[in-house]
Amino acid sequence: MSDVWQVSLTVPTAAVAAIEEAFDGIGFSQSSMEVPGGREWTVSALLHEAPDADEIRAQVMPMVEALGLGDLPLVIETVQDRDWVSHTNKLLAPFRAGRFFLYGQHDRGSAPPGALALEIDAAQAFGTGRAPSTFGCLQAIDDLARRRCTHGGLGKVLDLGCGSGVLGLAAALAGAGSVVASDIDPVAARIAADNVRLNRLSHRMRVVAADGTRDALIQGGAPYDLVVANILAKPLTRLAPAIAGLVAPGGFVVLSGLLAREEVAVRTAYKAQGLSLFRRIAREGWHTLVLRSGVRGPSVL
Repeated sequence: MSDVWQVSLTVPTAAVAAIEEAFDGIGFSQSSMEVPGGREWTVSALLHEAPDADEIRAQVMPMVEALGLGDLPLVIETVQDRDWVSHTNKLLAPFRAGRFFLYGQHDRGSAPPGALALEIDAAQAFGTGRAPSTFGCLQAIDDLARRRCTHGGLGKVLDLGCGSGVLGLAAALAGAGSVVASDIDPVAARIAADNVRLNRLSHRMRVVAADGTRDALIQGGAPYDLVVANILAKPLTRLAPAIAGLVAPGGFVVLSGLLAREEVAVRTAYKAQGLSLFRRIAREGWHTLVLRSGVRGPSVL
């Protein structure tokens, strides 16, 4: 049997989602495993050939530094070959977030009765739904769908920075009248479009590769009843005026990809645009904010 190379980094639980993003595109498989004790996770990537250590560090370590994690050791080693398809399938076991049930191709037919089932192939795009930030967005979408089910569902939805398309797909499945999803990465946009077809939601959801919010498809769909943006704190802050300009009066914005310590800066930027906190969802050190345009709602702390 041939050897497979593994690159891994052990980080605090709160940093897992960001480090997973930093590992995106490395090797043929990425995974995260909890370290006994529950305070740390090991994020890993598998490669068929010996990795370029300097290249890997150049991709991963800027995120480590940005999170203030100090000098963490990046471990590069060989591991015995095995049935990696089976191994990866086990790591990507189905899971639930609210009413949503997300699964891979290998688990077709496993959805429980009454669940809103989505088959997701992340491939080279970020987003299987397991990251705390994505999980929080799924919970928020489910909650809003339940609250608004007697008022025409979720209405028109924009998924900005869609990655694999999981959030837009969830909104479409939960009853959105129409969904526009966009990502700056053409590869991610293609994978999201594949997932739309895979889940037979082409009649409700369209995907475009676009930088920011100026694309004709995005502008043509405005105003939106719901805008979802699961990216990072700095671009969320920068995009505050543009996102606020796309939301209908009384509409909602779901923001995620921000650490707890970054919430105040993000909330301040959106408050200046007339968006007030409606709900906060905290998970593993990451916050998902549900904001409402022009209407002050209850804050769930």
